[in-house]
Amino acid sequence: MAGKVGLALGGGGVRGLANIGAMKALLEAGIVPDFVAGTSMGAIVGSLYADTLDIGDVERTIRALLDSKDFKEKIQMLSGGSDLDRSFFERVFDTAKKGYFFYRFMFRESVVSAGAFFSEMDRIVPDKNFSGLRIPFACMALDIVSGLPMIIRSGPLRIAVKASSAVPGILPPVPIDGRVCVDGGWAESVPISAARVLGARFVVAVDVSRDVEPINYKDEIRNSMDILMRAGDVSRLLMNTLRVRDADFVIHPEVGDADWSEFEDVDTYITGGYRAAHAVMPALKRALKVDRVMSLLPWKRR
Repeated sequence: MAGKVGLALGGGGVRGLANIGAMKALLEAGIVPDFVAGTSMGAIVGSLYADTLDIGDVERTIRALLDSKDFKEKIQMLSGGSDLDRSFFERVFDTAKKGYFFYRFMFRESVVSAGAFFSEMDRIVPDKNFSGLRIPFACMALDIVSGLPMIIRSGPLRIAVKASSAVPGILPPVPIDGRVCVDGGWAESVPISAARVLGARFVVAVDVSRDVEPINYKDEIRNSMDILMRAGDVSRLLMNTLRVRDADFVIHPEVGDADWSEFEDVDTYITGGYRAAHAVMPALKRALKVDRVMSLLPWKRR
C-alpha cells in the first residue's frame, strides 16, 4: 500500500474530533496514510497531522485550545448563554430577536468577525505553506462566487484551513486567489475527491456527519427558520450519503446529532472515533489486502 493510501477526514465541528480517535486506531494498527485530506474540523486535524505525523501531539494541541479561557468565552458568546439543550442556531436566532445578532445577520458578512475567531486557529495551525508539510495534504472549501468546490493543496496553510472551516453566515468568508470561500462541508463533508487528487488509490473515509432522525413536527418545528434548518440538514445528509460511496472504506463514528459548537464533551467524540475505527479494523485490513492483490493485475492498475 506504499504511496497509495489516502485518509479523508470529515467535517462537523465538535463531531470532527472523532477524526483524532479514528486516526489513533489506524496508526496503532499500522495503517499509516500517505496522503491526508480534510474538511472543516477534519482540515484542522489533518493539517496538524501532516505537519507533525504525531496524532498524540495533534490531540494535545487541540485540547489545549478547547480548554483555553479565550476559546470558551467565544463559544459562550456564540451560544448566547449556557442553555445547551437547544441547538446552536436556535440560540443564535433567539438572541437575534434581541437586536445584537439581528444587526449582524442583516448588515454584515458574518456573526463573528475574523479577528474574534480565526485568531484562535492561528494559535495551532502552523504558519507555513503546504509544501513544508511532511506528507501531502489538501482541504476542501466552497467558492460561493462560482458555486464550485475547491480542493486547496498549495499556498499558505493557515488561510486554506480557515477557508475550509468558515461556517457560512457565522464566520466570515475567506478570499483566496480571487475566490470567496466558505466551509467545505457545504460541498463535500468527507473530502474523498481531494484524497484522490493527491494521488490516493485506496481512500479510507471518516464520516462524522450528524445523524438526522425522524422528528415530531408539532414539538420541534415552531417557525420558518426551523423548517429551513431541518431541510438543510436533510439535503446535506442526502448529498453526503451519495458522495461517501466513492470511498474504498468508510468509518462511521457514533457522533449523534450534536451541533458543531458544543465542545463540552471532547472525550466522547475522540473515544467514539477510536472505537468505531477499532471495531472495523479486521474488515479494513482485509479490504487493503484485496486492494494490494488487485493492484498487481495489469488491467486493474490505476
